[in-house]
Amino acid sequence: MSTSPIKRAPDPPSTAAALVPIIGVSAPFRRVLDLCDRVAPTRSTVLVTGETGVGKEFIARYIHRKSPRRGRTMITFNAHGAPEQLLESELFGHERGAFTGAIHSRSGIFERSNGSTLLIDEVGDIPLSAQAKLLRVLQDRTFTRLGGSASFESDVRVVATTQHDLRAQAMRGKFREDLFYRLNVFPIHMPPLRERREDIARLATHYLESAARRNRTRQSGVSDQALAILISYHWPGNLRELQSVMERALLLSGGAQVTERELPSEVIGGFVPPEEGESPNSLAYAQRLLVARALHENRWSFARAASQLGVSTHVLRQLIAKYDIRRADPAPKPRPADTPA
Repeated sequence: MSTSPIKRAPDPPSTAAALVPIIGVSAPFRRVLDLCDRVAPTRSTVLVTGETGVGKEFIARYIHRKSPRRGRTMITFNAHGAPEQLLESELFGHERGAFTGAIHSRSGIFERSNGSTLLIDEVGDIPLSAQAKLLRVLQDRTFTRLGGSASFESDVRVVATTQHDLRAQAMRGKFREDLFYRLNVFPIHMPPLRERREDIARLATHYLESAARRNRTRQSGVSDQALAILISYHWPGNLRELQSVMERALLLSGGAQVTERELPSEVIGGFVPPEEGESPNSLAYAQRLLVARALHENRWSFARAASQLGVSTHVLRQLIAKYDIRRADPAPKPRPADTPA
């Protein structure tokens, strides 16, 4: 028995989808887009991994827009917040009387996604009890509704995302190993923002302009020193954090140029200002700033700072000596505007 696709009006772009513009010249970001372009025309399952806020949903939507299924609405299912007792019903539907309160039969997400792309966000949070059915639909493209016996077919292209290490979870028995391999057909890792620093200035400007349009206010760009601070920051919240920082900076600046005064203290902390006669756009300044930032964030642990920078401890010591970076150098204090009243 086969299902017919359900036609719906196109959904408005979600906040997450709008969060990540196709902006980037860094090698890691271009590699990700190249992988997306290669897999998009196929029907293969894709597993997108990466830290929170890096734009994993953007990858799924980019693949969908480049695929033959782009004429249909992509459906998103967030496994993280789904109640375990209702998860099977949400994914596969249920028949009347399947459980208390099931007074009508209801189609599930796999039926509604027929002929389109289904994004399963945070797939690692799906409980083991539902993983067997998910494995079956990925292997055979068939499923049964909860409380039913009829078999349904669904031509669904699955893109799953996770911030967890599913391989490690499988080894600990918290995720089915066979499901991991079925999901991991075409893995794509979205790099964190700190690994694509060449893109930060462009992204910051984009988010500033977007915030100005949303708030119907003017904006006058970002100063060189403020951009240098943004580029040097570690960005644990990745793109979501950058977007929030730029909107806050816009509101504090009142439409004037954003300077370091409008940036939060946690972003400024550990920043090394340019030396006299040193351009904030120079390579030497960028290197000195990144080394000082890594040492500050890692409490002067050479091993951790070197690992963060992607260099050996020997190279790190050479850079410290070259730029005369000293442990006793004080970190800048938060500005009064950043101190809570």
